[in-house]
Amino acid sequence: MRKYNEITTLYVSPDGTGNGYSPYKTEVESGPLPGLQAAFNVVEQMRGGGLLQPLTIRMLGGTYFMSSPLIISNPVYSVSIEPYNDTPVVISGSRKITGFTPSIFNGVLCYAVYIEDVKNDKWSFTDLYVNNLRASITRYPDKGYLHKLDEEVHSSELFAGSKWFTAKKEDIPDFKNLNDCIVSFCHYWIDEHSPIESYDRDTGRLTMKYRSRFQIHSDIEYYIENVAEQFKNPGQWYLDRPSGMLYYIPRNEEEKPENIDVYAPSASYLVDVKGHPENERKVKNIHFRGLTFAYTKGDYKSISGVQSEKEREIFASDAQGVSNADGVINFTGAEGCSIEKCKIRNYGLHGITVNEGCSNIKITKCSFYDGGAGGIKINGGSAYSPKHTLTFGNTITDNFISKCGRRHFAACGILAMNTFGNTISHNEISNLFYTGISCGWVWGYTPSVTRDNTISYNHIHDLGQGLLSDMGGVYLLGAQPGTVVSNNLIHDIKSREYGGWALYTDEGSAGIMLENNICYNTSDNCYHQHYGTCNTVLNNIFAFSGKEVLRVSRFERHLSILFENNIIYTDGSPVYGFGYGAGTRENHITAKTVVSGNNLLFSADGKEPTLMALEGFRSLAEVQRYGFEEGSRICDPCFADAGNYDFTLNENSPAFELGFKKIDMSRVGVRK
Repeated sequence: MRKYNEITTLYVSPDGTGNGYSPYKTEVESGPLPGLQAAFNVVEQMRGGGLLQPLTIRMLGGTYFMSSPLIISNPVYSVSIEPYNDTPVVISGSRKITGFTPSIFNGVLCYAVYIEDVKNDKWSFTDLYVNNLRASITRYPDKGYLHKLDEEVHSSELFAGSKWFTAKKEDIPDFKNLNDCIVSFCHYWIDEHSPIESYDRDTGRLTMKYRSRFQIHSDIEYYIENVAEQFKNPGQWYLDRPSGMLYYIPRNEEEKPENIDVYAPSASYLVDVKGHPENERKVKNIHFRGLTFAYTKGDYKSISGVQSEKEREIFASDAQGVSNADGVINFTGAEGCSIEKCKIRNYGLHGITVNEGCSNIKITKCSFYDGGAGGIKINGGSAYSPKHTLTFGNTITDNFISKCGRRHFAACGILAMNTFGNTISHNEISNLFYTGISCGWVWGYTPSVTRDNTISYNHIHDLGQGLLSDMGGVYLLGAQPGTVVSNNLIHDIKSREYGGWALYTDEGSAGIMLENNICYNTSDNCYHQHYGTCNTVLNNIFAFSGKEVLRVSRFERHLSILFENNIIYTDGSPVYGFGYGAGTRENHITAKTVVSGNNLLFSADGKEPTLMALEGFRSLAEVQRYGFEEGSRICDPCFADAGNYDFTLNENSPAFELGFKKIDMSRVGVRK
């Protein structure tokens, strides 16, 4: 008779051939199963046979190559997947490529290998990884950008995208494999990428395979990727599909054909936990622990929401945040599942997505590195969706999310779209080209399910890096009463043209508390509200902004925002900015749409800071005549070392006299 643990534990290995009841093959045991799909097939049989106990799948060390994703659906439940011992387990959506030999391509010494499936159109890929690092795709020109002459749609309407534009004839040489070349450009808050469909050398018309999501009537700076003629720099690769040849230039002398590990993705995602909440058949209690997931496809096209396939159109980008893309691991209709101490690296789109009908999903102590898009995306049903589609009560804590957005720049570290009651805390998010944490997904005062989310103790830094506009450390959109953004450390945010903000309440943001945050080094404002109502900005430290420290843009005839008990430390920038154009600044103050008071204001040069760049509103005394900044003072807050960004307050700081409370940054970020 088998012991209890022997019937509730299954073992798998990359090359298993047994029934899974023992980790190794012996005279009496057949050994582990051949991978996860085989193990879950057994689990489904066991559940169907009436086994009710929780089950564990233990994976022997090695790399598990998955040509198709693992699908986990009802009636599977209560399964933990974890390593068997200390040997690393890598679940890979790739094929390993071997057999490289020295070669010459485009006049450059390199390594090359022939891939039969590429030649026969059975396989292609747009990402390559060498020794766990993303290899570089070629770019034309090497540096800088190209500029168009004309475009298909002449409109300043945001969504008036074009299918073609006219290039300068001298800008486009006679490229080999033109249809494999990709046109890329950044504008507004998105980046667009499309293969070239055709190019008319006589007229200069360059037709893209996918229409641009936004208008390109204004000047865009574009470049072309995956160009064979640009193959020349260390670390670059090129796949010549017609010949089936893959070429790679080694990064250094240590990289030899015999010691490089080369992987190319063959799968778009690896795990799909898919329940059916509409029939009350959720998948429950699936737990992944201590595993590594890697090497998924990064190519992506955005499809319009039109239901009719005839009218459906493909675009070169989503409208915001790469919001429709999948993850390496996807949850739909799931409850009580978790991913803990896992690594998601070298992947194509998002790391993990939590979709409609999910609740109590826990993602903790994981690392996300070198992602083509974002780290974690949550998106449930909207205010108009059936109840079973709602997504709520999830926990995202103690995760590292770094160096993402490598293929799709407009990706967020964490994107929470239509969801409520979530905790997003103690994460470190860095080295992205767009927003750190984005929460909410309706524009204006549209009904929304988003509410009661806690975004706290996150360390968010080094975002934007001059590529995209209209982004922030924490970005909030639409009404979300009960949402609290607190005790976050946010710094070094740099936009392309405008909108490098630390805290950003965008269109219709309402009922949000932003307190005890420290924000500094922003290319624009430390805090910006586009427009909204009844938001409170309390007990924060804002310092070193490129423009006004605080800004509220649109004038509306209601209480827009309350600023109170904050420390505002400038180094030459005005404290406040109001309105889209002249005249609206006075409206914000005199109509009391913005209420402020008991703030401590100071300029690094010791002079009185400029309150606003507007005659009659420059000094504290001038704005106080209108009841603005009541009880506020201009004095040194006595930081420990503001020049080196240590904003610890001296015990005798005058800020305490105004009611300011200490902000403890010792608990910020991932807990040890």
